[in-house]
Amino acid sequence: MKTRIDSHLQNVAGRSLYDPSFEKDSCGVGFVANISGLASHEIVEQAITCVVNLTHRGAIDADAKTGDGAGILTQIPRRFFAQELARLGHKKIKNLQQLGVGMIFFPRVYEARERARSVIESVISRHHLKVLGWRRVPVDSSVIGDKAESTRPDIEQIFVIPKKEQAFSQENEYERTLYLIRKEIEFLIDQESLEDFYICSFSSRTIVYKGLLVAPQLKKFFLDLDHPDFESAFGIFHQRYSTNTFPNWFLAQPFRFLGHNGEINTLQGNRKWIKAREAGLSHPFFGKKIDFLKPIVTPGGSDSASLDNVLEALTMSGRDLLHASMMLVPESWENMPKMKPEWNAFYRYHACLN
Repeated sequence: MKTRIDSHLQNVAGRSLYDPSFEKDSCGVGFVANISGLASHEIVEQAITCVVNLTHRGAIDADAKTGDGAGILTQIPRRFFAQELARLGHKKIKNLQQLGVGMIFFPRVYEARERARSVIESVISRHHLKVLGWRRVPVDSSVIGDKAESTRPDIEQIFVIPKKEQAFSQENEYERTLYLIRKEIEFLIDQESLEDFYICSFSSRTIVYKGLLVAPQLKKFFLDLDHPDFESAFGIFHQRYSTNTFPNWFLAQPFRFLGHNGEINTLQGNRKWIKAREAGLSHPFFGKKIDFLKPIVTPGGSDSASLDNVLEALTMSGRDLLHASMMLVPESWENMPKMKPEWNAFYRYHACLN
């Protein structure tokens, strides 16, 4: 088996940017991907196996069952959700590729949960999307610890599509709309002081399953992850809590764009620089609604959550993921005389924006 894998890796290395010699250990975080972009349940299973093998990177409470956070970020499993939508009465959806899915942590208090649901549906309607329905995410709470259970949110998914087919000419335009909807919902929920509410993800591309778990509990708790039609071409996984906050369901990882191990030494300065630049924010797509994006960095988040907030904002502004990442984690370009001039110019230009 090992010989077959080594042979496969050598073949891959010869026709892609991947080189097995670059493989290194990661501290509680990683990803699995099919380099051809083919979605399968096998990739999801491999990602879960990987995060389980990183269980030693996490912590565990005195009850011996409450973890400090584990999760997985995948592509939206459209075939799986098509079956779930059929159960909701939507057997034929023409624009399934424009299906948007929100993964939401609700407060367990009925009145607060229904008020939050009303806010969500109202904002979605204003943005000309159609709510296909709500789905309570099936979980097995018997596998988690007492402390995890006592703080467990009600976990539901909301399904949306554009009211008119092909209403969005570009995929990025749709993602920006979903991003704006989420930020507007968060703004209004905060205005109403509704606690214990969090949107793990709201996208037409990706979805996050995470919680106050130990990695081996992930698939046992979230029953969806064990379904053979839950398919993805990649899985980003995380087991280990960030270093500057107390564990809770909302700050478990991965976040909406990344899994990250924190320990950012310049955290306070970074947050203040972002806050200082919010007054000058403008964008033709967001227009006057850009104020809903503020604050870019959600208060009370971990260092990794803050990094994810800014990475998401830069990407939604029109930059690709690599571009945004290089802005946030630049090389030491000022003291590298042999750096290519175009690279130096890239970093010098963006130093004016950072």
